[in-house]
Parts: sequence; structure tokens; C-alpha cells
Amino acid sequence: MKLPLFTLLLFSFFGYAQYSTSAIVLDSADNSPLEFVGIYNGKDHTMTNADGRFQFTSTIDSIIVYRVGYDKLTTTSQKIKDTIYLNKSVLELNEVTVTNEKTLWQKIGDSLESNYPIHPYKEKFLLRGILRYNGEITRIQDIQGKLERRTLLYTKEIEPDKKDFKVELTNMRKVGLVKDENDVYFIFESFNSLFMNLIPLNATGDDFDLTESSFDNGKKISINFQSKPAIKDEDYSGHYIINTEDYAMERFKMSSKLYDKPFKKGGKHIRFRTVSYEKEISLSKSSNTNTYYIVSAKYDVKVELTDEENSFSSFYDVSFILTTSDNEGDFEVKKNVSTSRDLFKINYPYDQSYWNAQNQLLLTDEMLDFIKKVQDPNSEFKIKSNIKN
Repeated sequence: MKLPLFTLLLFSFFGYAQYSTSAIVLDSADNSPLEFVGIYNGKDHTMTNADGRFQFTSTIDSIIVYRVGYDKLTTTSQKIKDTIYLNKSVLELNEVTVTNEKTLWQKIGDSLESNYPIHPYKEKFLLRGILRYNGEITRIQDIQGKLERRTLLYTKEIEPDKKDFKVELTNMRKVGLVKDENDVYFIFESFNSLFMNLIPLNATGDDFDLTESSFDNGKKISINFQSKPAIKDEDYSGHYIINTEDYAMERFKMSSKLYDKPFKKGGKHIRFRTVSYEKEISLSKSSNTNTYYIVSAKYDVKVELTDEENSFSSFYDVSFILTTSDNEGDFEVKKNVSTSRDLFKINYPYDQSYWNAQNQLLLTDEMLDFIKKVQDPNSEFKIKSNIKN
């Protein structure tokens, strides 16, 4: 039976209808932009950048705006405004010292295998690396690809191995200065070292003071930790967000400050040392597998640079942002890159059509200005880039 033409057109319209929106997400208390806010529905997802901006396109007209520690907003693309304000979740109990630490962590430990993929699985990822020299951007790199992990978390039975990650690159853009004014090349992380650094740590025990507060009607607990003076010349602080319904970790954040650490030799009379680093990892439960995966993570490191005469002091700030999707995906990962190589030395062709359409993590205004500046043919610095206009 042939369908009338207007029926076919109607089916076609609904089959390909898309809803697209862009906005900025701010903290309602101080109007500061919120990074890592998840923008998603049952089919698509993205997240805000450092400016708090996002662009979201989906065939479903529903949007959830959520970041751990803030009230969840459920809306539609039709109702969403140019600016979204999120309210911090109200802590329902006064902060108290944790006295049953072993009992709490035992429950978390007992739930590891049911909450997390302690087995090989595949996912897609977008990785962004940003390097700043004395506060100014000098390098940007975005890598999109497929990742096969041996496991998400490590246990007594599963020890880390250099073959734990297999990567297939599918897209990349990079641009940056090769060396700084002191003829120094800053070595980026490798896939192996970066993925290992983006795994939650156990910041508990006798060397830490722990306090906790609950929110979301008691369904979640914020466990704050602070290192004791016993850890010499180092300071660690941060928090875990624990879901009390299944004792899964939904968020981990740690800030580390290193004091008076000795400098290491970096070649050509240059010395360097790490002065601080920060990790922020968010995990979310998949409705398909009922298992938690890392959906976003950030790793920031500050490095001080000088020479043998201490004639100058400069600082590098490197930041890596990771987002994942299609966790436990049914696709093949064809390894086409070494996971032990400096990321910025990896070569892959630039696909302008892909990056023009990509909206998983928007470039900030600062990044766009940098890219435009370094592509100036009159630039005095040597530039390494795969971006073709």
C-alpha cells in the first residue's frame, strides 16, 4: 500500500527534527561561570566549558542541567533561556567529624564490583590539553577517539600495567608554540600517565582529618578530607560525594600543594619542580548497565621553572579535560597511536568539517583569541599546528 505524500513528509519531519540550544550556566549565588555542568537527556549529552557555555543539539526536546553539589534542573529547549542559574544543594546536617570511617569505606569497597566496571570495556572520549606560560595560553590540543580500558578501578587482584589502555584516534586539532623564550619544550602527558592520573584516590586513614555533611534529602554525603601536619611539606584537601543508596562515589576532588620541593634537572641548565596539582573526577550511573563511569575529569598541574643560577622564575600551568560517552559501547578499537608518547608530538590530520560541527566541549573566548593570534604569519615564534583554514 502506498502512503499519501503528506504522510511521508510528516514522518520525515518528525524523524529528523532536531532541537538546538546554547546558553551559559552560572552559580546563582555569585554569578560565576560553572564548568563541567552536564547537559543531557536520554540520548545526547555535552557539558559547559570554563566560560560556563555550552551548545546542545538533540532529536529529543528535553534537557537536564546538572552538576554534583547543585540542584538538578529539568527543562526543554523551548523553555531554556540564554542564562541558566543553578542553586547549590543545601547541606541538611552540620558538618561532623567522621567516626565510622572504616564502616563507611567498607560499604564502598563491598560495592565496587556492582557499581563500577572492574572488567575490560570500551568508550568514546574527547580530551583537551591546555598549556599556559606565565598565565598566557601557549598550546591547545583537542583529541577525539575510542578508548578500550582494562578496568576503571584497580583492586588487590588487578595491578596497573602499561597495556591497560588501547586508543584509536579519530580526530585531532592542535596549535601551539614549540618552545618558550628560554628555549624550553614542555613535555605533555602520555595517554597512559594521564588516564592513570584520572582515577580517584583513597585520601583517608590516620594522615587525614575527615568531616561529612549530607544533602539531597540524605541521599548523598560529602566527605571532606584535609591532610594532617604529619605529611611534611605537602598539603592535601578535597572531598568525595557518595551516593548513600548504593555507596558509589559520584565525585572526587583533590587539591595538592607541595612546599620547598627540590628542583629537578631539565636539560640545558634548566631546572623545574611541581608546586601544585588538582584533580576533579565526576562519575555517573548509566541507565543501560546500571554501572558508574567517568563522564568528565580534569587534571591541573603547576610547574615552576628556573635555571642553575636562579636568574628567573617562570610558571607553566597545564590542564587536561576528559569527557567520555558511549560507555560499554559495542564497537571496535583499532589501535593507531602509542599510549606512552608525549600527546603534543602525536600527528593526525585535521578535519575541518568535524570540528566545525563538534559541540561536546566548546572553545572558550580566550582559546579562540589564541588560535587567531598564533596563526598570524608574522608571528615571531615557531608554531606547531595541524589546523588548516
